[in-house]
Amino acid sequence: MNEQKRGVLYGVGVGPGDPKLLTLRGAEVLGQVRVVFAAGSSKNEYSLALNVVKDHLPAQTEVRKLDFPMTQDQEALDRAWERNAREVLEVLDQGRDAAFITIGDSLTYSTYGYLVRTLLALDPEARVETVPGITAYHAAAARLNLPLVESKESLLVVSGVSDPADISRLAACGDNVVIMKTYRNYDQIIDAIESLPERRRTYCVSQCGLPGERLQEDAASLRGQSMPYLSLVIVKGPQE
Repeated sequence: MNEQKRGVLYGVGVGPGDPKLLTLRGAEVLGQVRVVFAAGSSKNEYSLALNVVKDHLPAQTEVRKLDFPMTQDQEALDRAWERNAREVLEVLDQGRDAAFITIGDSLTYSTYGYLVRTLLALDPEARVETVPGITAYHAAAARLNLPLVESKESLLVVSGVSDPADISRLAACGDNVVIMKTYRNYDQIIDAIESLPERRRTYCVSQCGLPGERLQEDAASLRGQSMPYLSLVIVKGPQE
């Protein structure tokens, strides 16, 4: 008796939110897999990633939400990652291919990174293929027609949910800086940028490619406003 062939997990980055920015490979995978997993929350049934790909999913595709709790409790996170990884492995063991979809790129500030690491720790023989996606900061730079790096310049990508006091230290490590997820500490981030010894040009892009998109030169002009979750700041090198 032949052993049943196991399914493949595809980690698909679906881009920043505009369905037209889904890659051809991503669309191809989503048209073929039997099951699509997406990060979910007990507080909100809406999934931006699912909204991006909905027109690429055949009617018979099974869609499942995996709960990734918003907590700093590492034990609770570990339990959730293991529970989700085991649910995915169960589908693969049935011989069904599956995709885990995530906004932006699959391996850039993505829940998929936690999932695939846990899954491979549980089963090193699991079959996994990662499909990259367009990052929010690449899409934002394109909307601004703004080169991210040129010649010998460097680019640093950091998270805006960490301590804003770290921004000045981190900015010293790169000519140009992208600060992701600036919604939570926006004003403090702007203050940190403005405290740098050399003046920088700043740009804020929120809801890139989505309804309500906002492109703003001089990110400091938005200080005091409530920023959407999908907001980032691009900091260009010191001005001459």
